[in-house]
Amino acid sequence: MGRKNMKNYSTGTKAFASCIILLFIGLTINPALPASHSRNTPIDEVVDLIINDDGSGDPTDEQVDIPSYIPGSGITPTLTINFTIQGVNDSEITQFYGDDPGEDWTSITVYGDILYPINETTLYHVGSQGDWNYIMTPTKQSGEIILWIEWPEWGADWETIHIINGSFVHPSVDSFAWGFDFKLTVTIKDMDMEALKYSNVSLLWEEENVEFNETQGDNTLGNGRNGEYSFWIRQSEQGELPPKNITIAAYDESSRLSGYTKIIMERPNIPPLVFVDDDYNSSIPGWGYNHFNTIETGVDSVDTNGTVLVFNGIYPESIILNKTLRLLGEDKYTTRIEGTGIGDAINITDDNVTIQGFTIRNYTEGNGIIIASNNNKIMDNIIADNMAGIVTYYGNPFETISSNTGYNIITHNRIIRNTEGNIGLSGFNNSIIDNVISSSPFGIMVMVSASNTVSQNTIVDNEIGVGILASYHTIVTQNNISQNEKLGVFDFCTSNTIIRQNNFIGNGQQAYFRQTIALRFGLLHTILNCPINRSIWDENYWEKPRILPYPIPGLISFNRGFVTDPPYRFNFFQIDRHPAKTPYDIPGAE
Repeated sequence: MGRKNMKNYSTGTKAFASCIILLFIGLTINPALPASHSRNTPIDEVVDLIINDDGSGDPTDEQVDIPSYIPGSGITPTLTINFTIQGVNDSEITQFYGDDPGEDWTSITVYGDILYPINETTLYHVGSQGDWNYIMTPTKQSGEIILWIEWPEWGADWETIHIINGSFVHPSVDSFAWGFDFKLTVTIKDMDMEALKYSNVSLLWEEENVEFNETQGDNTLGNGRNGEYSFWIRQSEQGELPPKNITIAAYDESSRLSGYTKIIMERPNIPPLVFVDDDYNSSIPGWGYNHFNTIETGVDSVDTNGTVLVFNGIYPESIILNKTLRLLGEDKYTTRIEGTGIGDAINITDDNVTIQGFTIRNYTEGNGIIIASNNNKIMDNIIADNMAGIVTYYGNPFETISSNTGYNIITHNRIIRNTEGNIGLSGFNNSIIDNVISSSPFGIMVMVSASNTVSQNTIVDNEIGVGILASYHTIVTQNNISQNEKLGVFDFCTSNTIIRQNNFIGNGQQAYFRQTIALRFGLLHTILNCPINRSIWDENYWEKPRILPYPIPGLISFNRGFVTDPPYRFNFFQIDRHPAKTPYDIPGAE
C-alpha cells in the first residue's frame, strides 16, 4: 500500500472546519470513499490511519472475502483487522492514538456491510504504538467496510476495505415482535444475483453460539425454490428478554460462498407474555414491563390474547380478568391465590379466558371464581374454603337464557368445602367435566339455564349432590354421585332433563323431583321460551343390581285457582326403565 497524503486538521480556520464537517456528513450519506485520498494542505499536525492486516490472505490489499460458515457450529466466523493510528507533526511521527489516557475506542467508527456494530470487546487497543484490532464479520459481496478516526487536536482519517466474494442474504423483514410465532423468509443469491437453491441456511442467536434452526435447501417451495428459505420462529424459542438479534448464516457448497445478515427481535409495546413471582422486585430484569410481583399488575400489563405465567407463591389478591388471556400457575399445590375474607378471588368479565394451575381458597365472604362471560376454561385447579367455589352468572337470569353466560368449561378441578356451594351454574351450553366436587351444601346447582352438561365427575359428601332448578335440557351423565347426606340429585321445576348412566351409591336419598306446574310453565315456557317435557332417567346404577324399573319419588303441585289459595299437591314418581346391574367404571372420575 502506498503512502497516503496527510490531512491538516489544526489550521484553526472556520472554513476548513466546515469542510471537515461536510466531508463527514457526505461520508455518512455515501460511505463508498476511495482507499486513498488527496490532501492538498501543508503538513502541520495530521492523523494517519494505516491498515496493517485486513484479515485476508493478502494483508494489505484492502480486499476480503466473506468467511465461510460451518453448518451446525453455531459460531459466526470473523476476520480481524489490525490497524495503526498515528499522529504526524512536520512529517515526523510524534504520537500514537490509544497510548495516552482518554484515547479509547469511542473515537473510532466502523460502519458499512458488517454484521454487528463495534463495541469495547470487538474493537480494542493492542499493546502500544497506536495498534488496534477490530473483529468483525463482513456480510455481503460488493460491500464495504469503512474505518474512521476522529482524533481531537489532530484530525480525522479513514480507510475502506472492499468485500469481493460472497453471497447475498436478504431477509423478508428487518425486525419482528417478540412473543409471537413468526414466519421468516430468507432469499439467497450469488454474485450474479442468481438464486442459490441448495444452500445451507442457519439461524443463530447473537453471541450465544446457538444454532436454533437450520435447513438444507432442496429446491422445493420454502426450501430453496427461487432461492427462498422459510422458517417458523416459535414463541417457545425466543426467551424472555428482548430486544436481541438473530444472525442468518448461509453457505452454498457448490459455489463455496457464504453470506450473513441479521434481524432484530424487538420488544413489543405491550408484552404478550408476562411473568409473576411474589419474590420479584425492581432488581429483576424486565421489572415493570413483563416481570411483576402481583397477578393483577401482570394481567393489566399483558396484551390481549397473551399469557400471564405465575410462579409458586402466595398471592392475596382480588383479580379482574377483563381481557382475553391465559392465567397459568406453575403448580396448583404451591401457587396459591389466598383470600382474607371479603371479596372474590377472580372475576372474569371478558370471553376466552383460561385459568389453570392454582389453589384458590379462603375467600370466606366471597367467591373463588365468578364467570360473567363466554367460552372460558377453568381447569386443573383446587378451589376450596370459599363462600362459593365457581359461579357463572351474567345479566338478568329472568331474561332469555341466551343473554347469559355460555360455552364455559369447568374441568379437572378439585372443588371442595365451599360453605354455600361448590358450583353455581347458569347460562347455556356450559360443561362441568371430570371434577372432584365435595363437602358442601350443594355440589352443583344448575339454575335458570339451558343445555348444560354435567359429566364424569365425582360428586361426594355434599348435602345435595346435584340440584337442577328451573332449567331446560340439562344432561347429567357418567357421574359418581355418592355419600351425599340428603340427596344425590334434586330435579326441581325443569324440562327435558336427562339423567343417564350415573352411579348412585350411599346417598341419604338417591334422587327426588318436584314439579310446580304454574312456575314451570310460567318461567320456562312463557319467560324463557323453552318447551315443556318430562325428565328422562335411564340406565343409572342405583346402589345395587336392579332387575325391575327403578322409581324416582317426587311431588307435583298446581294452583287451585287464586294465587292465595293453597296449591294441590300429590305424590308422584318417575321411572328409570333400564337400571344398570353393575356400577359404571367412569373414566376420569376419582
